[in-house]
Parts: sequence; C-alpha cells; structure tokens
Amino acid sequence: MQKNINSVFSGFSLIELLIVIAIVGILATVSLPAYLTYLDHSAFGACQRELGTFKTQVLASDHLDDTLVPFAFGACAIGGDGQPNQAAVAAAFGGIFEGENTALLIDTQRQSVQAQITQQGRVERVVAP
Repeated sequence: MQKNINSVFSGFSLIELLIVIAIVGILATVSLPAYLTYLDHSAFGACQRELGTFKTQVLASDHLDDTLVPFAFGACAIGGDGQPNQAAVAAAFGGIFEGENTALLIDTQRQSVQAQITQQGRVERVVAP
C-alpha cells in the first residue's frame, strides 16, 4: 500500500487567528462607549417611567382627597441615603421644594445619571460630573 504523502492540513493558521482577535478587540473598543451611553439612557428611562407612574398616583390621590399609598421604587433611589423620601417627591410634583431649591435630584441605577424634577413637574436627565 502506498501512503498519501501530500496530506492536506485543514484549520486556521496562527496569523489568521491573531487577525481575528485584533478585529474583535477593535470592535469592542469602538462599541464600548456606545454601550455605556445606552446603559445611561436606559437607567434614566426606567426612572422616568417610574416617576411618571408615581406622579399619576400622586395626582389621583390629591384629586380624590385620599392618602398616598407607598410606592415601591426600583429604578430610582428614593428614600436611600442622601435621597429624598416619597413625600418630598410628591411635593416636588406640585412645585413645592425644601429650602431654596428649585429642583429635586434623584439618583438612578447608574452613578453618572440623575433624574431632576423641575418646578413645572417635568422629569429631566442630569449627567453627574
């Protein structure tokens, strides 16, 4: 029997693998800032929706002269250390702020993004330094 001397090697060479790894690294470097921006926007959006639901509850309880039912905040840091409580947030939607303040800042799930309730009752995005 005769052996086939010209055997064919299949697979990738080391150079090809290094090129693929370099391309993946470049793509990751380019896309990381966009991904972090996406996370910031989604954290603010979740907090904004939560505050909108709470505002509806506050307005309904004011209209019906009913007591405000405790609200379970998840995306906004309400009642935490250095954060406003639910009564302060409810008052802010009515344009009432403590002291000389003209807005109420609330932390979100991302450290660099805060939600701000203005005197008009709007919820705005604030990027922390």
